[in-house]
Amino acid sequence: MQKKQVAVIDIGSSKITAVIGERGVNKTFVIKAKYSFEYDGFEDGVFFDVKRLRQVLYSAVNYFNRGSSIKLDTVYVGVPGEFTKVYVRDAQLTFTKKRKIVEEDMNALFDGAYSSPLSNYTLINRSAIVYELDDFRRMANPVGATSEILSGRLSFILCSNYFIEVVKNTILEAGVSNVECVSSALAEALYLVDPEARDKIAISLNVGYISTTLSIIQGDGLLYQYSFPFGGGYLTAALVERFTLPFSVAENLKRKINLSALPFENEMIEADDGETYSLDEVLLTIKTSLDSLCAIINEAFEKSGYSLPERLSFFLTGGGIAYIRGAKEYVSERLNRQIEIVAPKVPLMDKPSNSTMLSLLDLALEQ
Repeated sequence: MQKKQVAVIDIGSSKITAVIGERGVNKTFVIKAKYSFEYDGFEDGVFFDVKRLRQVLYSAVNYFNRGSSIKLDTVYVGVPGEFTKVYVRDAQLTFTKKRKIVEEDMNALFDGAYSSPLSNYTLINRSAIVYELDDFRRMANPVGATSEILSGRLSFILCSNYFIEVVKNTILEAGVSNVECVSSALAEALYLVDPEARDKIAISLNVGYISTTLSIIQGDGLLYQYSFPFGGGYLTAALVERFTLPFSVAENLKRKINLSALPFENEMIEADDGETYSLDEVLLTIKTSLDSLCAIINEAFEKSGYSLPERLSFFLTGGGIAYIRGAKEYVSERLNRQIEIVAPKVPLMDKPSNSTMLSLLDLALEQ
């Protein structure tokens, strides 16, 4: 029997990745086809070059048509945090008598709780942070439990109509029958963060190339999300500005450093252009940029309105800074929080840069 195959498009801040995959053993994946397309990215919820983006999306669909042995009716598209908003609502249903909770009750709870808060956004995901019954039992899935009351704290994720118009409609025009937009941050939360950590409160920080998304997670939903322009490319740009380097030279110089190292007096580091630069100045430039990142994160925590204990699960992922030696330790110290780098537990693909792609693939296969 033909295994279920799904098609996923990961909209990153510097490249778009098209993947066709199926489920492997032990919840791993079999990648049938994968290709990445470079493009200019986005900032503040707007794509820099829509024409180029549309060309890439057409290429991705053509790639799907060549790469799959079966007809793919649906394409799942990951929506970056800069194009989404998160709303949390409390809701309650009261029944005439105690009875078993069924799936329809949960749907009714969600339907009654949601009303569109923004005319230029469309609902794409809804999930429960927690359910509670009349005896104050809290559970992740109340189906089958007996209660006179079903209440819940519910999370709704909305996608900007701009993203739907530009991305979803382009993919439909390219010949796909159905396009499902899903939150990349929610997919990562459900795939990368263990349920035990999510039962409390966890933080996910995905630092990409030019965009970062901070998510506060609980249960199966997002409590809060904050996206802002920052990423590994910003560190490279800081080196370009400080030392007047070509961008490619600065990028490779960044990849050589270790932020945990203590440079010797007057120690120099050689760049790919053959020139040497003060290692102390290079490290200071990168650390100053990371200080800006930490300041934004602390500001986001304050804006969230949640009181976050110091000891909670804090995960760093994405391809922006996780690969820089000592970056995790430096950010941990600046935020006074223990941070753990998280990546897919998949052989040969266990890198933070693959987190969003495989999280979306996992979510699509679970549908």
